[in-house]
Amino acid sequence: PAVVQAGLGEIWNAANPALALCWMLTHGQIHALDAYAGDEVRETYLARLVEGSWTGTMNLTEPQAGTDLGAIRTTATPNGDGSWSITGQKIFITWGDHDVAENIVHLVLARTPDAPAGAKGLSLFVAPKFLVEPDGSLGARNAVTTVSVEHKLGI
Repeated sequence: PAVVQAGLGEIWNAANPALALCWMLTHGQIHALDAYAGDEVRETYLARLVEGSWTGTMNLTEPQAGTDLGAIRTTATPNGDGSWSITGQKIFITWGDHDVAENIVHLVLARTPDAPAGAKGLSLFVAPKFLVEPDGSLGARNAVTTVSVEHKLGI
């Protein structure tokens, strides 16, 4: 329930804001998938995100775009089998690579072919670190790569 989450969030934020960001991002992703994803995506990802065995990120910022979402250049091309190939570079992905959870589920903003210019032409894609097999087990590592990890103190 939201009341319990709010109370726990207050404790986590006071104790360790850097760690709390992981759960805050996952919580945001749970809400996004629950509201907008299709049944197959919800069935594949929501339970594990809710139980905490998988964590979520949001991949928005690009080097040339900053906070201007309309300037995003990352593209998504259909593969013909229902999957998509995403090409581009994202930066500042909080909790984008770690070994705290079994899988990291990235929500990636990208532009599909023939999409209109600007923010209205963006779509949101699920890109897990490890692909999920039809039986729900983890498969091969996805082509998502981490170029570097920020070495910093705190957030």
